[in-house]
Amino acid sequence: MKEIRFCNHLSIYILFFFIFNTFAMAQQPASKVVVSKVFEKELAKTCEFVGVVDFDKISGVSSELSGLMTHQYIAEGNVVDEGEVMVRLNTDFIMKNIEIAKIQKDQIDIQIDHTQKNLKRYETLFQNDAASEKMYEDLSFSHKELLKKKAEVNTNIEKLNMEIEKSIIKAPFKGLVLKRLKNKGEWISPGMAICSFAAIEDIFVNVSVPEELLRYIKPNDRVHVKINALDLQLTGIVKSYVPVADMKSKTFQVKIAIKWFPEAMQNMSATVNVPASDKKILKMIKRDALIKFQGKDFIYTIDDGKAAIMPVNIVAYDGKYIGVDNPDIRVNMPVITEGNDRLQPNQPVEILATKNN
Repeated sequence: MKEIRFCNHLSIYILFFFIFNTFAMAQQPASKVVVSKVFEKELAKTCEFVGVVDFDKISGVSSELSGLMTHQYIAEGNVVDEGEVMVRLNTDFIMKNIEIAKIQKDQIDIQIDHTQKNLKRYETLFQNDAASEKMYEDLSFSHKELLKKKAEVNTNIEKLNMEIEKSIIKAPFKGLVLKRLKNKGEWISPGMAICSFAAIEDIFVNVSVPEELLRYIKPNDRVHVKINALDLQLTGIVKSYVPVADMKSKTFQVKIAIKWFPEAMQNMSATVNVPASDKKILKMIKRDALIKFQGKDFIYTIDDGKAAIMPVNIVAYDGKYIGVDNPDIRVNMPVITEGNDRLQPNQPVEILATKNN
C-alpha cells in the first residue's frame, strides 16, 4: 500500500511539474534569436575516419663543426623562425687562430715590402750589369713566394671567419622544436643532431581509408577535419595518397594538409570526413545551428513563433555548413543560428535578423 501511494504521489508531482513548466514557458518573454535559411547544394556524402597529425618535413638540425655548446636558445615546443639562432658554439680557439694568422700576415707584408725595395734596386743594378742575373731571379722568386704565402694566410683567415659564422647554428626553416637532443655544455661533432625540428608549414593529417573509397577522393578536395583533443574544427585539403594499400586491411593512406595551430602535436588524433559517394543534392545548414543533446545532433526551427527542436542526420561537411538528408527539413526553412544555446522547446522567440548564407 505504501508503494502504491508513493507511485501515485510521484505521478502527481511529475504531472504538476510539466504543467508548471509549460505555463512558465508560455509566460516568459520571447528569446531574441538570429536565423538563416536552409538551402540546397550538390555534395558528396562523407564517412568519418580517425587519423593522426604529422609533420611532412622533420629535420635533425646539426652542426658543420665540432665544438662546445656555450649557448642554447631553444626548448621543446618552441616555434623558431627561419634564420633564428638556435645554438652557439665556443669560438675561443678560432678567434686565437685568427689573431695568429693576422700576425703572420703583418710579418709577410713587412717581408714583401722589404723584398720589393731590394727587387727594384737589383733590377737597376742588373740593367747596368752591376748584379748577376741569378741574384735578380732569386730575389724575384722570393718575392713571388711571399705573395703566395700572403694569399694562403688570407685564405686561412677567410676559412676561420667562415668557421665563426658556422659556429652559430640557425633554424633552416620556420618550425617547431619536437625534441632537444643536446644541451649547453655538451661537445658536438659535425653531423650530430642538436634537436628534432619540424616545419610547421607542412603539417598533415594522415588517415587510412578503405580502398573502395579511392574513386571518390580527388586531389585538392576540401574536407572537414576535427582535432579531437581540442574540439577544433578545421578545413583540410587532400594533397596526395600513399600508393601502397595495406594487404590485410585493404586500406590506403591519404594525406590531408591542414593549417598550423599552436597546440599541434605529432601523432595527436584527428577525425576526417572523407567523401564516400557521388555528389547528391543535400540540404545545407550552418554549423552554428547545431546543438547536442544526449550525444545526438539537433537544430531549432521556428513554428508559430516558438522554437521547435528537430533531429538532423549529418551526412556531409562543407566548411561552415553541414549537409543533411532529413526529408522533413525543407529549403528556406528558418534555422536558429544565434541564441539557440539557451533555448527550450516551445519557447517563444523573436527574430532579430535573418543572415544570408
